[in-house]
Amino acid sequence: MKKTATLLAGAVAALTFAMPAFAADDAAKAAMKAADDQYAMTKKQAKANEESAEAQCGPLSGAAKSQCKKDAEATYKKAMADADAQHEKAKADYKAKK
Repeated sequence: MKKTATLLAGAVAALTFAMPAFAADDAAKAAMKAADDQYAMTKKQAKANEESAEAQCGPLSGAAKSQCKKDAEATYKKAMADADAQHEKAKADYKAKK
């Protein structure tokens, strides 16, 4: 009986120390999934914003139209650079917590 109680106590102690590691890993995975979802949504939104901005360039002509398209593209590239930087930071945080 004493041997069973000792084994049971050891198992409970092992689980007690192991559970926080599992919880931390789950939290890290959830944070990475949220970062991936946010990145995908930001990509779609940036593309939609670029298309909308380019549609507004339609009535313009000449240099104004060209500049309008360049501005739309620059805005898109900036949004994507920011999104890429955030996503890379989330990846680094995930790897650090893993």
